Amino acid sequence: MFGSSVDQKEEFLKSSIETLKEVCSKFGFSRKVEELEKFLQRLESPFLITVFGEVNAGKSSFLNALLGIPDLCRTDVDICTDRITVIRYCKTPERKKIDELTEEVCVNNPLLKGFTVVDTPGINSVLEHHTYITEQFLPKSDVILVVLPAPNPHTKPIWDWVDRIGKDFGKKLVFILQQKDLVSPEALKRLVEKVKTYARERGIEDPKVFPVSALLELKGEGNSGFSELRKFLEENYTGERQIKVKLLNLRNELIKFTQRCLEDIENLEREGEELKKRLEEVLNLLDRKLQEAKRYKESLLRSVDDWIASLTEKVANRLEGISLLDLTLRKSKVEEALKGLKVDIEEELRRFTQYTLIPNLELFEEGVLKPAVAQAAERLREFERYQKKLGKKVAPSGEREVLRAFESSLGSVKVGGGEEAVAVMGGSLLAGSLMMLLGGSFAVDITGGVIASLGVLLGVGWIVRKKRKLLKELRDILQTQIGERLKRELEKLVEERLNETLLSMRNYVKSRLETVEQNLRELKGAKERLISLLRELQNFNP
Repeated sequence: MFGSSVDQKEEFLKSSIETLKEVCSKFGFSRKVEELEKFLQRLESPFLITVFGEVNAGKSSFLNALLGIPDLCRTDVDICTDRITVIRYCKTPERKKIDELTEEVCVNNPLLKGFTVVDTPGINSVLEHHTYITEQFLPKSDVILVVLPAPNPHTKPIWDWVDRIGKDFGKKLVFILQQKDLVSPEALKRLVEKVKTYARERGIEDPKVFPVSALLELKGEGNSGFSELRKFLEENYTGERQIKVKLLNLRNELIKFTQRCLEDIENLEREGEELKKRLEEVLNLLDRKLQEAKRYKESLLRSVDDWIASLTEKVANRLEGISLLDLTLRKSKVEEALKGLKVDIEEELRRFTQYTLIPNLELFEEGVLKPAVAQAAERLREFERYQKKLGKKVAPSGEREVLRAFESSLGSVKVGGGEEAVAVMGGSLLAGSLMMLLGGSFAVDITGGVIASLGVLLGVGWIVRKKRKLLKELRDILQTQIGERLKRELEKLVEERLNETLLSMRNYVKSRLETVEQNLRELKGAKERLISLLRELQNFNP
């Protein structure tokens, strides 16, 4: 599965990292994606070489010669600055700022593959930012090259710095006497021993010193000393054995990373299952409340029928006070009686609305609608929080409009002649809608229609009708002119309110439930991929 060559093993780890990136990106693990990018950089450039030296030590020429890239530190790429510069291979050359002290330069040169080079500025800047460099680069470095000018390797700042880091990083230090072509062979031998003495005095037991000439190496002339240095670095820091150790360490870190990622996925899965359960519960609640709302509506409409029956009796009793003489000779008395009856019917309608319809509507809204909508809204907020955890965008929906409708205060609504009604209805939108209806022309229209119909009834022989027939005709008039119209308006108001609240919320909850179910399917698929990848990583042996 993994292949036998180093390249095949690296390709497997690269594929593993890409799989993890895909999973982490899908579920919003942005920090994990950043961590995986660093893993990928380590895989592509597994060896970190950090270079220190004084400004006049020929450090830039040394880097060009060591890496075999003559123009690496020329001005056309502008690498050599007073910043810490991280140099790595990239297909697309670019330069970017990492922080206030560090920048990264990508160079499209295959000779850089496998390496990351940290080029530090002059030693004075190194001492100034000692803590930063020590924390950020030295622990990760495979080898630390200290470049000294061969003519004068004795300067105090560089050896003070070696003294500060020797205890922790002495085994990584390799001393480079650059510009050996500027001193005689005899002097060079003495300088090599002197550098070893300085190093031992600072706790480095077996210091390695390599005299080199970047000038000779770049010209391809004479013994530049770079062959010995490269051989030493390969045998001790950058060879195949070290590559395998690097791959093993990276594999172990990826196993731990995958296990953490798997834990996060499983936590999201458990949270999703809980959310799914709560959404299902609130969906069932909304369904029950819709059935309860239907019963409330039917009860409300029956109350209108009961009120019409009571009103029929009262109107019949009033009409019985009109005599045949009044009907034939006292027309003005009949008109006056009908006017009084109109006022009485309007008052009965007002009282019925205030003491029966409004309390029932408020109870319906407060006891049925609001609790269900509030609970649904809480679940939808949980859904939003969950989606954000998954790194998914939440499309704006209308549930906030439903909530705002409940929270709106109707205390400022003005209805002609309806101040008392506004005070009675409080914050109920249903009650408010009903009172606005009755405060307008509706009540006048229906009572006017009733009186007109009663006038016709009186004109065709009121006195001679039997009471049973009279009551039936009265009931028909009142039921048609008041009851049916009032029930139609009530039914319309209730249905509109249900559509705005319970039905809307039910649609939102159902849609969110479907999304959560899709999320769970995706999480399950991701978990299966991670479990499979974890097994492969555990079986991988570089």
